[in-house]
Amino acid sequence: MKQLLLLGVSLIAVSACAMQQPSNPPPTTMAQPVGAPAGSPTNTTNAFDGAYDGNFIHNMSVGRTNVECPDLRIAPALTIRNGLAQFQGANGTFQGYVTPQGAVTMQSAHGDTFQGQIDPYFVLTGRATGPLCTYDTSWKRSKIY
Repeated sequence: MKQLLLLGVSLIAVSACAMQQPSNPPPTTMAQPVGAPAGSPTNTTNAFDGAYDGNFIHNMSVGRTNVECPDLRIAPALTIRNGLAQFQGANGTFQGYVTPQGAVTMQSAHGDTFQGQIDPYFVLTGRATGPLCTYDTSWKRSKIY
């Protein structure tokens, strides 16, 4: 009888601990929907608006074949209108907002990302990263909108 009582108390204690909610639940983050422009339309500027010509692409993919991550010669044309930067990549359109400091974060509908910075001479340099491939690239503004 004593053993049965101890077993019952132990089971109640274990189940009470298992059902207990954490006092501070982990914070939830609002993830950007894939395919939506990265960044914030309220934290942007049109100071960098224009057409940008691709200068180069350097394949930074390690351990991948040319079939998986082909060498590309030049970056596709990029436009920035009303602070929204866009270019057509192999996996769809990359898009995102430019901050007033010239930082650019873009993403494609497939979840590929681009992170870059526009310098005082209107040269955008950054890195595009996907699940397999990584490319460093650069654009220079050729036309002002």
